Amino acid sequence: MDYQKHLKILKETLDQHKITPENLREKRKSIKEFPKQINNRVIDAFQSFAPFDRAPVWMMRQAGRYLPEYREIKAEMDFFATCQNPFIAAEITLQPTKQFDIDAAIIFSDILVLPKMMGMEITIEEKKGPVIANPLQTPADIQKLHPPNPEHLEHVYDALFLTRLALQGKCNLIGFCGAPWTVFAYMVEGGSSKLFSKVKKWLYLYTEGSQQVLELLAKESAKYLINQVKQGGAQVVQIFDSWAGQIPAIDYIEFIIPSLRILFEDFKKECPDTPLIMFPKDQNDKKVIVEFLKLTLNGKPLIDGFQLDSNISDETLVKIIEANRTIQGNLEPGVLYGTNDIIKKRISQMIEKLQTTRRYIINLAHGLTPDHQVEKVRLFVQESQRQSKLYKAKEILE
Repeated sequence: MDYQKHLKILKETLDQHKITPENLREKRKSIKEFPKQINNRVIDAFQSFAPFDRAPVWMMRQAGRYLPEYREIKAEMDFFATCQNPFIAAEITLQPTKQFDIDAAIIFSDILVLPKMMGMEITIEEKKGPVIANPLQTPADIQKLHPPNPEHLEHVYDALFLTRLALQGKCNLIGFCGAPWTVFAYMVEGGSSKLFSKVKKWLYLYTEGSQQVLELLAKESAKYLINQVKQGGAQVVQIFDSWAGQIPAIDYIEFIIPSLRILFEDFKKECPDTPLIMFPKDQNDKKVIVEFLKLTLNGKPLIDGFQLDSNISDETLVKIIEANRTIQGNLEPGVLYGTNDIIKKRISQMIEKLQTTRRYIINLAHGLTPDHQVEKVRLFVQESQRQSKLYKAKEILE
């Protein structure tokens, strides 16, 4: 397939820098400076006293199947093929930045790219999602895993590099990975699950083996994020723990946070000034957040911000804000199926509640889905910006 016909946004950057598939890697290593940052709102949201006109806004899964331009590409390429082609991955990452006036781009990839490079046989099936042909069944299967060949992840850093060049400093660039627990859950369950009974059996029966895999994933995820920053140019990183809420808080604290600490520490030792956002989806127990807030390295927090889901309690929210950490979120994406009036109302309520801190990034509570309408997404972005500016003006008048 001639994928280059799909490079509509990226083409100008490729022509300007004379980048080709043959010289991409060489260009990535020779170009030492990215374009000057014009819009730094997302980075500024991690600083209490940075200039502030409104809260930044972006959306999880903002690059994806609800966009017609993405579906054009997807009709000709399977999912992992799009992720592994840095030119296509960059083009898809850029698509929502052309559709909407957003303040961040998040690289188009998948949390299962890393385990795929560690020996897991993964495919993405239509209407089913990820399917793993060789899931971990007993601790004896751990020996099948191996650290990824660094060369096999270069396409992600290439895609980040191309995207950062093409953004021309107009918004910030976010890299990401899956949290060890969520990735481990996929590796054991063999795909998505409703009960998560297999991975729970591992956690409670094969506790030592579980810790071994979680620590391996933590160390490899840290290396992956470090390279996204140092080799690709990511300016912020986010860790997605999509299945965090599948186990009780007491078990999350005992079994999961230790591996996350390894990930955070390894990352921050190499990238101390790069903001790190943690998303422990549906794990909103105040005790968990308190444990996260305790994590420090050389007196500095290991977690700079928290992505909030729609069920965050006021008590937990106050704990995060009082600890001077950035909050991100948290409109329920289902609201975007609604009327314009209900969308505007819920955005207003969200901003009134969350923009009480300067350290706020407007986002959804989880990702956009294929059946969201582009115009409703546009309304979310525009109305969020409008309401944020109004709230700021009201603050000044008071």
